Amino acid sequence: MDSETRNCQNCHKDFVIKSEDFDFYQKMGAPVPKNCFYCRLQKLLAFWPFAKFNKRKCDLSGEKIISIYPAGSQFPVYKSSHWYSDKWETPYMDYNFSKSFFDQLSELQKKCPIPHQFGTNNQDCDYSDDVWDSKNCYLCRSLASCENLSYSFRNVRCRDSYDLLYCYDSEQSYDCIYCFKVYNVHYAFDSRDSMDSYFLYDCRNVRNCFMCWNLRNKEYHILNQPYTKEEYFRKIEEFNLRSWTALQSLRNQFREHIKNDAIHKINFNVKTANSDGNYLTECKNCHEAYFLEESEDCSYYCRGLQNKNVYDSAGIYKGELVWNINQLADGYNLKSCNYCTNCRDSEYLNFCFNCENCFGCTGLRNKRYCVLNKQYSENEYSELVSQIKESMEEGGVYGEFFPYDMVYGGYNLSTAGILFPKTKEEVKDFRGAWEELEDSDLSGLNISDFVDSIDDFSGDITGAVFVCQESSRPYNIKKEEFEFYKKHQIPLPRNYPDVRTMKRVADLFYIVGRKTSCYFCGKEIICYYPESMGYKKIACEECYLKEVV
Repeated sequence: MDSETRNCQNCHKDFVIKSEDFDFYQKMGAPVPKNCFYCRLQKLLAFWPFAKFNKRKCDLSGEKIISIYPAGSQFPVYKSSHWYSDKWETPYMDYNFSKSFFDQLSELQKKCPIPHQFGTNNQDCDYSDDVWDSKNCYLCRSLASCENLSYSFRNVRCRDSYDLLYCYDSEQSYDCIYCFKVYNVHYAFDSRDSMDSYFLYDCRNVRNCFMCWNLRNKEYHILNQPYTKEEYFRKIEEFNLRSWTALQSLRNQFREHIKNDAIHKINFNVKTANSDGNYLTECKNCHEAYFLEESEDCSYYCRGLQNKNVYDSAGIYKGELVWNINQLADGYNLKSCNYCTNCRDSEYLNFCFNCENCFGCTGLRNKRYCVLNKQYSENEYSELVSQIKESMEEGGVYGEFFPYDMVYGGYNLSTAGILFPKTKEEVKDFRGAWEELEDSDLSGLNISDFVDSIDDFSGDITGAVFVCQESSRPYNIKKEEFEFYKKHQIPLPRNYPDVRTMKRVADLFYIVGRKTSCYFCGKEIICYYPESMGYKKIACEECYLKEVV
């Protein structure tokens, strides 16, 4: 079919279904979307919690656990080791054609336990979620193969670091955003293959550089100007990085340089072919795709690694022939699923593990030919699923993602709340959930005053309680964390870890392109920086390569 313009049923803005999109939907046996990409993505991400960690009990064993799902949730929560065991049997239901499919699935969801953490093969990562093959990680989310990491979000193969956001293969680093293969780098954005540096923006293969941008293969530079080795280290000492006051002044100065002096490429894509979107690395034939690595033939997609033929999805790792999915690890030929691992040839799975040829199941493990978790023969399964799909198509709901009443937490504490912030009243209008944070009770706590320099703190850090200057939430600083700050000349942070993460996310999450003109040649371009950032020198690809590389 030819490309076609349609009107989003949610936001009422026009969007385009391209000819290759029609081909994919036909191949998958999926309906053509009724809503635009951003409205589709918003709903998917509402099912991706970014919630606070809660102390609670396992609903099976009574053991104390830490989970993003608080006590009193509308569904049972089991310690992950119990959830993957044979200590319980999965509830099931008979399908009732007099009730809607989603009402029955929602009813079943409330009966079925989910694991207290998403992720496997971890050690000492109790206060983390969506963490895989990692060790000793604290207050982290979305990690793979990381070790000794704290207060970090969406990282792969990072270790011995704090406050990282979307970094790969980084060590001994602090407060870095979208950095790859860096060592002992602090306060950096979009830098790669660099070490022993502070305040970097769009730098490659630099060493011992301070407050620099657009540099390639340099060392001993300050504000992009060369120094001798002796001059460089003498000047660094004068900046007094141990002081909170001095650090804030340096941050503000660097922002002004980035705004006025740095040259900005239209997007952050690297090694891509026939692709559009932002934050793509080694991708081919990917369109309207964001935060994606080593993937091909993917469209309308946010966050993933090593995928092929994925559409209208978020958070996919090693998926192929996947449509309308939120959070999946290792899946093939799946439609309209949420939080699944090692599944294939299925639809409408919710928190399922190692399942095949299943439809409308939740909390299911190691099964085939199930509907609402009930076991059927292969022929019975095929006939029943065909009837259910026909009924859903007649009702106009086949292909819709799960309804908002099946979310696992408040919209305000979800990834959608980060990327598409809404007020409490707006969330209520579309029947979403809202989760109130409890008031902080500071009575009886040993509240410590903030000091300007890391060297000024003389108390017992293990007994100290600090209060976030923005959220008023109390937090501690671990002994090993304090030692890291001392070693790296970092003043004590003054905000709660999640508040710090949200501030970094605000600098990263731009997925809406806008038209502007190249600063150098005047050609019309589409860039991924909002006007509010005030960037002066945004360059087309050709001019960027000419001026920077």
